[in-house]
Amino acid sequence: MPYGGAWPVNDAALLNFIDNIKINSIEPTEFLKDYKLWVSSTHEILGWNNFNHLCFSNGTTESFDKFYHRHLHRRLRLLKGEYFYHQLMGKKVFKDFKWIDDENILEKNDVVAISVPFADTGNVPTNLYEILDRCEDLKIPVLLDLAYINLATNFKLNLNYKCIDTVTSSLSKVFPLSHYRIGIRLQQDLIDDTLIAYNDNQYINLHSMSIGHAVIKNYAADYSFQKYRSQQIKICEDMSITPSSCFIFGIDEKNSYKEYNRGAGTNRLCLSKHFQQ
Repeated sequence: MPYGGAWPVNDAALLNFIDNIKINSIEPTEFLKDYKLWVSSTHEILGWNNFNHLCFSNGTTESFDKFYHRHLHRRLRLLKGEYFYHQLMGKKVFKDFKWIDDENILEKNDVVAISVPFADTGNVPTNLYEILDRCEDLKIPVLLDLAYINLATNFKLNLNYKCIDTVTSSLSKVFPLSHYRIGIRLQQDLIDDTLIAYNDNQYINLHSMSIGHAVIKNYAADYSFQKYRSQQIKICEDMSITPSSCFIFGIDEKNSYKEYNRGAGTNRLCLSKHFQQ
């Protein structure tokens, strides 16, 4: 479908820059430190400095798997419209799964994954802090999926919650780097697992890491947003849909494009293939 999925913009300047990167050896700790600062550079994230245990991750997906592996004995809870990978895990891997929308009461044996910005709208979920407060009270582990955070700017987030077990993000959507699998996992407490083991031994993709480091050192976190935001707004006006906080999305609130429904009350259209360079 012409507006399906969630794709980075194949920005010509960026593609040319990536093609001409000279691969250099890099210390993973340097990349992770710089990447953590870069992710938050255009947002106000309270509690960000609590997450000091950093690992390179193959996109966000590898971080998801490590989190889920530790919590398979729990009931997975998601919001409708969540990223398909989380839905797949709930339906195919976890023995117990329930939409938060259908049964709003979270219980102490639950585990929660939630994307911020939310996968279905590109905006901060309206009930994010209600969910986090409940998880904090019951010590329910939470994964925050920040895969889309650098598609937007000026978010104000409060991550001062001990229940947030894992935060992860990647460069796969903000830049045309999807196949390089460049991601980061952040944790408040050191939870020893295989991702830490092979990060410690540098058994990771140093080639992709070098490319990612070159990009974030040369392009601001809001480069793509600033370049394409006006086009997003114009396309949304023409299609009578609402611009998302994430510049690649338009949100259909009138059900005019119901073929793009992802399980919740609105329909998400990806505009990135329709931007002019």
